[in-house]
This record gives sequence, structure tokens and C-alpha cells, in this order.
Amino acid sequence: MTVSKARTFRNVMYAAFSKGITFLCAALTTMVVARNLTASDYGVVGFATIIIGFLLQFADLGLLRAAIRRPNLDIASLQTVFTLKAILSLVAFLAALALAPFSRHLLDHSATGGVISILALDFLVSTIGFGSRVELTREMSYRALTIPAAAGAVVQCVAAIVLVLLGWSYWAVVIAEVLGNLASGLALQFTRPFPIRFHIDWPDAQKYLRFGIPLFGSGFVIFILTNLDNFLVSTSMGSVQLGYYALAFTWATFICMLLNATVNDVLLPTLATIQDDPVALRRWYLKTIDLTGFVGVAANTALLANAHWFLVTFLGKGTEKWLPAETALQVLCIYGILRTITEPISPCLMARGDTRTLWNTNLMIGAVEVVLLLLALRTRRIEMVGAAMLAAYSCAALGLLPFLRRELSITLGDIAAQVWPIVPALVVGYTATSVLPVSFGNSMLTLAARGLFTASVAAVTHGLCTHFRCFQETGGMISHNLARIRARA
Repeated sequence: MTVSKARTFRNVMYAAFSKGITFLCAALTTMVVARNLTASDYGVVGFATIIIGFLLQFADLGLLRAAIRRPNLDIASLQTVFTLKAILSLVAFLAALALAPFSRHLLDHSATGGVISILALDFLVSTIGFGSRVELTREMSYRALTIPAAAGAVVQCVAAIVLVLLGWSYWAVVIAEVLGNLASGLALQFTRPFPIRFHIDWPDAQKYLRFGIPLFGSGFVIFILTNLDNFLVSTSMGSVQLGYYALAFTWATFICMLLNATVNDVLLPTLATIQDDPVALRRWYLKTIDLTGFVGVAANTALLANAHWFLVTFLGKGTEKWLPAETALQVLCIYGILRTITEPISPCLMARGDTRTLWNTNLMIGAVEVVLLLLALRTRRIEMVGAAMLAAYSCAALGLLPFLRRELSITLGDIAAQVWPIVPALVVGYTATSVLPVSFGNSMLTLAARGLFTASVAAVTHGLCTHFRCFQETGGMISHNLARIRARA
């Protein structure tokens, strides 16, 4: 089966539109929150998010992706996976309530337990719209999915800002998150009504679990990998240092997470249709890392080169309250670029049904990360923690290259040919920005100009190194879709 590049591009654009709204809302929310909360308050929210995120792994168990990958999915099978999801979510909700009173022993903040209890409602809320999301994603109806995503982002943004300005402090953030997820779920249910009925076909449920449990194991390890640093910082350095580190990590990986969520959400159902065609999978994978690397280096170089003014002007409102996070932010910006070119392997692995490789690779990264983090924490410097994360994640190639070579005939040279322009783009973008006047960035307007300048230099440098292939590819797909729209008119 062939996959339409134009249709996939349209789906990516729809997904990018919803993620763009999410980005704008999150940026506005974070700016207001960072200006009104202390590092300690920001840290307690970050710690509670770790606990809830940990339990969310059990509440999903890979069921969404298992259902999306199914060649055929009738209503009885969909109700089975919905029922499994509801059961797991209820168990996770009760577990969070049980763990909340003991969380005070892990973080030096009196509100930790209460924050976890409120965020636990996310488990119950996550079942709303689950069946609708499965159906819309399987149909690749990303245009329809933009409304629920936008609704959730806008509701969360408005609620957080209003509550923070009313003096609700960190409570505003957690309440807004639950309200945003509720709005998204209700919008999904409205967009594609799903008849809620609890039903389990046990043989079918076992098939879901056989696919989902290894995927859960991999996701669980990934969660540990991306949150162990936050957890160890909180327990060994306290909520203030966690606040600085969590802020740095959130922004350094923000574009990476949005980009990969946009692309990977579209790629999984797309690649599932060509899972038995390794030649097509090879072509799609190489093109994906080329495009994601281009966007990732342009965005994160802009943040890395302007980290000081971003923390002072954008988040600090002219103060230096967040400057202790500057070096960690810069180190983690490189980590974010690395993730943009590594994570597109996940939909390829899932499309081929090979979740074991992902599991083994993440176990290897985890082992390296634990050792490096324990050494970094002895320095009591959050930038060393960020460096440990970067070094550990760099080991991913050791586990993933054998799969790429065996299944898709992709060698290290093939990957290097796609991603090497990232290095000169990063170096030239950073160097060019360093010659700008030091004071240029002390207002929102000049900060935006600095960021746009850096991103443009990085993008043009990448284009010169690749003969502007990303520009040509994107321009060609845009022209094709515009011609298609005109033909319909």
C-alpha cells in the first residue's frame, strides 16, 4: 500500500496548527506563572507532575497505540479497549490518592500531597473522549482533532492566568490542567460521539495487553529516563533547585516535545499502513529526521543563544529571579535537539511491531543515566544534571542502529548524511547572535527580534549545507495542496 505524501503533509499541518495553539497558550501561561510564582512553588508543581506522570503510564498501558495499530477495529473491540482504559484509570486514581499523604517526605513543601490529589483527577478525566480519539486517529482525521486540542489548550491557559492573577499561586496551575484536559475530552466526545458502554471480550483484551505491555514497559522506562533527574534533584537539592531545573528542562524540550508529538501522532497511523514495506518505511524515516532536525535546530538554537534575556525579560519581567537556570537551560537545549532527531524512530518500531528494541534501548540508556546522575548530583549543580541527561541520551544510537540496519537497511552514514548540517547551523546561529549588542533583548520586542535573527541564521545555514532541500520539499507539498484546493473550487 502506498501513502500519499500530500495527505500526510496536510495531516501534519492540521496537527501543527493544534500544537501551535498549544505552544502559544503554554508560552503565555508559563510567562504569567513564572512571573508570579517562586522557584519553590514552581518546584512543587513539577514534583507533583512527576508522580502523576508516573501513574499515567499505568493508566494507559499502551492501549491507545495498540488500538490505533489494529488492522480492523469493530465496536465491540473498541468498547473492550475503552473498558480496559477505564479500569486502569480508576486504579491509578486510587493509587495517587493513597500515595499523596506520603509525598511530603520526598519534597520539602507542605502542599505536595494536596497538589497530587487534585492532579489525580486527570486519570478519570483521561477516559472521556478516549474512544473518540482512537476512531479519529485511525481515520487520520486530524482536521477534526484540532478543535479538541485547541479547546483544551485555551481553557487551561485562561483558567491558569485568571487563577494566578487572583492569587491562587500553584493551585492555579494544577486546577487549570485538570480543566483543560476535561475540556479536551468533552470536545472529543462532541466531535465524534462514542457510545460509552463497559464491555470486555477477554481474548481480545489479551491481544491488547500483549501488544501494550511491552510498549508500556518501554514507555515506563522512557518516563523514568526523562523524570529521574527531576526526582533526584527534588529529593537531594530541594524544591527551589527543582524549580530552576524543571523550568529549564520544560523550555529546552518544549519545541522537541511539540514537534515529535505533531509528527509522531501522524506517522504512527501512516506507517502502520505500510508496515510491511521496508523500502517505504526507510524513505519516510530519513525524510522525517531531516525535517525535524531542521526545525529543532532553528528553534533550540534561538533559545540557547538568547537564554539570558529569555529568563530575564520573558520569564523574569526584567528581574534575575530565574537566572540560576541559565546554564542548565543552554545544556538542555542541545539535549532537546538530540531528541528531535531520535524520537521519530518510535513510530517505525511500533509500525513494525518491534517494541522489544525500544525496551532494550531505553534500559541501556537508563543504566547509563543512573550512574551519570549520581555523579552529577554530588556536584549539587543543576547544569551538571543536564549534562548527564545529554550524555546518557546520546547512547540511544547503540541500541537503535542494529534495528535500522536490519529492518530498514539504514546505516550510520545514511543518518549522518541527513543530520550533519545541524552542527554548523547551531554553531553559526549561536556565534552570529553573540555579536549583537548585549542590551538588545531587554524588551519583549527586541527579545523577539533576537530570537528571530538566531533562528533565521540557523535555518539559512542548514539550508546552504543541504541545498535547501527542506525548503524545497515543504514548498513542493504546499504547492501541491494549494493546487488540489483550487481544483476542488
